[in-house]
Amino acid sequence: MRGLGLKQIGLLLAALAAQTATATATLDMVYGAVASDPYMSGEGDQMPPHPGAVVEMAQAAAKGCRIALKLSRLPGKRLLTEMQHDQHDAAFMFSHNKEREAYFNYPMQGDEPDPRYRLTTLAYSLYALKNAPPAWNGKNLPALGAIGVNAGWSIADDLRAKGAKVETAKDTEMNFRKLKARHIAAYATQNHIGDRYLEDHPQAGIVRLQPPLSRKDYYLVFGKRWHRDNPALARCLWQQIGTLRESLLPTLLRQPWYRQP
Repeated sequence: MRGLGLKQIGLLLAALAAQTATATATLDMVYGAVASDPYMSGEGDQMPPHPGAVVEMAQAAAKGCRIALKLSRLPGKRLLTEMQHDQHDAAFMFSHNKEREAYFNYPMQGDEPDPRYRLTTLAYSLYALKNAPPAWNGKNLPALGAIGVNAGWSIADDLRAKGAKVETAKDTEMNFRKLKARHIAAYATQNHIGDRYLEDHPQAGIVRLQPPLSRKDYYLVFGKRWHRDNPALARCLWQQIGTLRESLLPTLLRQPWYRQP
């Protein structure tokens, strides 16, 4: 550092410290405690050896941005509440709605999330008893009777907005139990979850109804405070996700431990 004054040395040291801090930044990221194979595997707060294709995408994105990742799992309602109060930095997988936009930051393009940076796109459908399916034509939700939904899922608000009667339960297994007991007329869930259940329970007498309810993009989201303080890191992670969705995700979904129905 010969020839540098004290002021210049101080500025250089500050710049080096900032680079080190960026390289070793830790991101507190949370995701749901309910399995959503092949994207999020395992139940409860445990992470299995193959934690899910989207979990691995998040890990790879953090590595690409030189961020140390602290991952944990929470029940859906608790996750939403704690993210709303900035108790964690980031979360996945979340579709977009205006209520969530009030306390999450999405990769926006104008007034809508930018689909280039989505984690993936998933379809929702209704599942019903094979011997007594409601007459579903794609529009007559209010006439179907009670529809089961996992607690905290945004599809519940979508269904209510269309006039449907909605009953929530804590997870997929409980909703299918309610369906088999005829406590609900149908269960609305993501196709890959519902189809996996049908594959694992071929004697359950349940079918997926056509047409699908909807298709939704899902995103990695950031807490308002963390995003405000770390805009460059957030941008790096979203860009990594956009790249990995095309390069890494198809490879992960072909792995035998992430088999799809």
